[in-house]
Amino acid sequence: MAAVLLSVGEGSSKASSSSNPDEILFYGIVPVLVASVLSGMASALCQWASQVKKHSSYLMTVEMSIIGSLCLISSTSKSPDGEAIRQHGFFYGWTALTLIPVILNAVGGILVGLVTSYAGGVRKGFVIVSALLVTALLQFIFDGKLPSPYCLVALPLVMISISIYQKYPYHVKKKQM
Repeated sequence: MAAVLLSVGEGSSKASSSSNPDEILFYGIVPVLVASVLSGMASALCQWASQVKKHSSYLMTVEMSIIGSLCLISSTSKSPDGEAIRQHGFFYGWTALTLIPVILNAVGGILVGLVTSYAGGVRKGFVIVSALLVTALLQFIFDGKLPSPYCLVALPLVMISISIYQKYPYHVKKKQM
């Protein structure tokens, strides 16, 4: 819920051009909920593969990047970006500085895989939401921008969920024979 509140709050603060509740629901809340569910499923599958099946997190990162690349390539077949790539080539307009976000994204993917593998998907989710809250705090400190009401509602939700998780952690049950 905290992630949904933070995502909706961030999207609504950027002067949305629509005040239609249906558009806000179907173009804002529903995609965030679907993305959260898919992220949770992916995290659970990655954690299962790395902890139960002993699948290497590096190999899993390579597999996910190949599948992601195939999805992106197939999506460019009908997009304006795909047309520009066909006309000018993939690396048209790239400079040495363009490699910085590419390399950081690759390193970030490996780190996410390692965190999911060793700490688990639930803790990774707590870290992501907590990082969003820290970002809001830093925006307040450095830019003077007050946190949105959504952020202020999400903060106690995160604090409560982390304290519940720490008080009642998941324990693996031994299989009975």
